[in-house]
Amino acid sequence: MKKNIEEDIRDLAKEIISLLQEKNLKISFAESITGGLLASSLTNEENASKVFELGIVAYSNEMKKALLECSETTLENHGVYSIETIKEMLNGLKIKSKADILIATSGVAGPNQNQGFSPGVVFIGISYIDEFYERVTFSGNRQNVRLNTVKYCFDKVLEIIKKEV
Repeated sequence: MKKNIEEDIRDLAKEIISLLQEKNLKISFAESITGGLLASSLTNEENASKVFELGIVAYSNEMKKALLECSETTLENHGVYSIETIKEMLNGLKIKSKADILIATSGVAGPNQNQGFSPGVVFIGISYIDEFYERVTFSGNRQNVRLNTVKYCFDKVLEIIKKEV
């Protein structure tokens, strides 16, 4: 029987929790497009409290500035949907959290275009030893875009932790 994306996310969350526990690592999130879905997906599972440190949902630009120290200049010059803003969200999260793995998300869930970006355009930043930033595109309705963003982030986290010896 084929699994749906919610089941995939649950399985990934369980695996992340297990591996983070094994490696004594913590994880934190700065979420915009996912609106807390990363944190919720992880904390739905047993033992999440052993690996999850902090989740910040900064949906508005004002909260990105206040909670994650995103600069007005970056938001004005590059927009909220940009690698530059994701970098600042991650840096702001680093100030607030001592977690080993940090993830930031921003993008357009839809159904309409926003600031010239089509629904499904997502910016993701992940920090663990190194940092990487990506622009990805998902299809479907708002919830599908958000779920695919969570699955993508969880897949990347597992890929990163499994590389570590």
